[in-house]
Amino acid sequence: MSRTLLALSALVMVLAAHAGQPEVSVSDARVRWLPGALPMAGYFVITSHVSGPLRLTGATSPAFGGVMMHRSVEEAGIARMVHVGGVDLPPDRPVAFAPGGYHLMLMQPRQDLHTGEEVPVTLRFSDDRTVTVGFRVMGAQDE
Repeated sequence: MSRTLLALSALVMVLAAHAGQPEVSVSDARVRWLPGALPMAGYFVITSHVSGPLRLTGATSPAFGGVMMHRSVEEAGIARMVHVGGVDLPPDRPVAFAPGGYHLMLMQPRQDLHTGEEVPVTLRFSDDRTVTVGFRVMGAQDE
């Protein structure tokens, strides 16, 4: 009887530990501000805590007319951006969206943005889940 009680207690502790952990975590979310109607870049670190495969498939924001996922690549000494339709997120391994790699292109700002402000960005995933994150607007010198 006491072994069964001990096993149930251990199971409850494991489940309680996992209950507080989000299925997807995002940190260091920021927008690199540019003046006027120029496209801005969104950077962040994302980690999937889902046990199986998860794919980031896109993003939207009420602060911008369009949001696309891009990746910076260099071919034959020439740097360029390419559109990506999705980014696979391995379980419990952070994926960085950073200068020179994956990033969000935030186009057609719908309002004047100022450094220090926060804008919402909703990330979409292959399993129809969404996560809305506040992205801090920062100048290039703040990176």
